[in-house]
Amino acid sequence: MAKILVYTGSPGAGISMAAAAEAARAADAGKRTLLLTYGSTAGLSALLGVAVGSTPVEVAPRLDALALDARSELVAAWEETRTTLLPPFSNLAGDELPQPPASDAAFALLRIRDLAPQYERVVVDAGPHDPLIAALGVPDNLRWVARLLIGLDGQPAQGSLLPGLLLPPEFTSNLRRVLAEAERLRGLLDTPAGMVCYVLRPDAAALAEARLAIPAIQLHGVAVGALVAGPLLPPNPEDARLAPLERLQAALLDEAAALWSARPLLRLDISAATGGHMPLLLAGRAMGDAGAAKVRSPIGNEQRGEPALTFELPGLPQGAIGLTLSGDDLIVRIGPYRRHVPLPPRLRGIRAVRATREGDLLVVRRR
Repeated sequence: MAKILVYTGSPGAGISMAAAAEAARAADAGKRTLLLTYGSTAGLSALLGVAVGSTPVEVAPRLDALALDARSELVAAWEETRTTLLPPFSNLAGDELPQPPASDAAFALLRIRDLAPQYERVVVDAGPHDPLIAALGVPDNLRWVARLLIGLDGQPAQGSLLPGLLLPPEFTSNLRRVLAEAERLRGLLDTPAGMVCYVLRPDAAALAEARLAIPAIQLHGVAVGALVAGPLLPPNPEDARLAPLERLQAALLDEAAALWSARPLLRLDISAATGGHMPLLLAGRAMGDAGAAKVRSPIGNEQRGEPALTFELPGLPQGAIGLTLSGDDLIVRIGPYRRHVPLPPRLRGIRAVRATREGDLLVVRRR
């Protein structure tokens, strides 16, 4: 199974450049590599200097690239299934459908699942962190809605909005299958098979956003194994006008290295912006192998031998987290992000919890 590296981070061109540089470096190092984006086909083609489409195309020896067209994927999937539906749904053509939120990431994971056995490394340009975090939350949102409607956690829930006896068995069976498939797709990014590489734009606003976004990604069970800072200005002592920017860049990198000291902080040179295989390869060699980082699951179910729910939330500012207990779910809020996390079996049925911060670790125990 291929190692999957998902590049996301501060909005900007650095994400695509870092992903392409890593893909070029991995292929040059002898790994059969796929670079996949579900963003702009034109953007990836311009960066690589090769026309890229919805099927893998060879960019260099051992390196293929693919730009997913989520709209076309949705139309094809709908046309395959609509003959099995009843009117009025069977009368809708695929082009008439709106694009569901986070569907581009879902289709990307489906393609990765199918193509990964052919490669040793899959590098994903996932774009800015907000859409990725929303996509990671889809399985939890589906589970919550399904439980509210018909009760899918074991036996039908009392007081569910749609009593199970009134629903055809195939409806519940299909819904369970959708939920299981959503969890399996997110599971492609579980350690050790996958991890996120966070691309940090070197400015103060991006650093502040990253202090919330990186913990939010980990909150969804996906490890952020490495950070890539860039694109970075090279030292230029001959031009005094750049000195203030160089000092600011250096200070931000020092702060990032302190906040995420357990993770490698790789550097992406601005020369990658010129595009083309050789500049990207040179930038990737200088950046280093992000996939070599050692990662572990950011969520655990015990602490010092006692039942607990633990989250590794590196860099999270004090006071940026909130907790609410809702039945057997813990609702965790990190800034603008939130997730319904199922409690582990030994903590279910309790009415109150207490939470403590132990360094980067949030520990939730029975009160």
